[in-house]
Amino acid sequence: MTQQAAKAALAALVDTAHQAEARGDSAGARAAWRRLVLSQPDEALWRLKLAAVSEDPSAALAACAAGALAADRPLVALLAALRAGLDGLPERFADYLQGSKRLGQGAPPAPPLAPLTPPPADAADALPAWPAPVFGAPLRPIPLLSSLDAEGFEAVVGALSSHQLSAGEVLLAEGSPAAALYLVAGGELAVIKADAARGEVVLGHLRAGAVVGEMALVLDRPRSATVRATTDVALVRIELEALKALSRKRPAVRDGLARFTQERLLATLVGTSPLFADLDPVARGAVLWRFEQHDLLADEVVVTEGDPAAALCLVVTGAVEVSRADGGRDVTVARLGPGEVFGEIGLIRGGQTTATVVATTDTQVLRLNRSDFEALCETFPAIRARAAHLADVRLAENRFIFEDDEFIEAAD
Repeated sequence: MTQQAAKAALAALVDTAHQAEARGDSAGARAAWRRLVLSQPDEALWRLKLAAVSEDPSAALAACAAGALAADRPLVALLAALRAGLDGLPERFADYLQGSKRLGQGAPPAPPLAPLTPPPADAADALPAWPAPVFGAPLRPIPLLSSLDAEGFEAVVGALSSHQLSAGEVLLAEGSPAAALYLVAGGELAVIKADAARGEVVLGHLRAGAVVGEMALVLDRPRSATVRATTDVALVRIELEALKALSRKRPAVRDGLARFTQERLLATLVGTSPLFADLDPVARGAVLWRFEQHDLLADEVVVTEGDPAAALCLVVTGAVEVSRADGGRDVTVARLGPGEVFGEIGLIRGGQTTATVVATTDTQVLRLNRSDFEALCETFPAIRARAAHLADVRLAENRFIFEDDEFIEAAD
């Protein structure tokens, strides 16, 4: 059977299971979901679906949670535990929380779906065990939640809930306010952007282990893209306001969220910035750990125009204002928020800073010091060339702002 035919057979079986559930045929639904589990033993969705229609759903979900933990599938285990209403979650997931010696740093996400095979014609009642994890390998972190210690995790549990979608349903709509973030336990979603000329453009796909909507933790703005399920999807939902309220009251939650948002913003910067486009994934990971955290108070000066250039900075939370002296007055050049960078012009040109930067509110920035930047450029010369180009572009923009006649004539 071809891959396309196998995929069609599985889709038909999923449809059969949904139809059985819709007409209240629990036995038929159980048979269909069981056949799917046997066909794809590594796919968490089918196990969760089967447990939900079992004669004793709570016991089946509890067994699913235990099996998923033994197979190092913590997100699936957490989702099953939430659905079963299990207590003592901090103790159950202690190996996956911050400080655990078993927890890996940057461990790989859940494996992709097993190759599609036609479902067997007959399925026994016994289900296959979860695929065994690699013996002695570090455990894979739970996105966001592994940033928390036991106290922080216990505080957050009340903000967690189970969420599921069918293929075609929209999880997040472009332009809608951010109310929650999600952890994908199983299934696939497409990230879609509306384009006036091309209609809907698919930017990428999200699968097991992905985080959806995490930038809502630091960016107070509507959703920038639509996220739609391409298959059935199982997710852990985390209420945003509850999470923010807890972070204000509980230092363990606040510190855990700070670590998580730093890593996500840095990963986004390193993964998307032209500066680091030539780095392989291992090198990009090394770059992340060279950044240092600095907390600033409102009105604190970060950079003074004319000082020696010392670092490239990334805004994590809060905001800064960039200004330049012009004829005895300060002229605002830019206002930068989370995810934006400054300091690259002076750093690249190896001289003085070209603007003053002031925090407009309590702000957190991450700094890549000059010595670390120079070391990176020695190893990866393309970084310096790309950074020089970016600095030239920003200088050009500043010259237009300040109406530099010589620059305008040269451009013409």
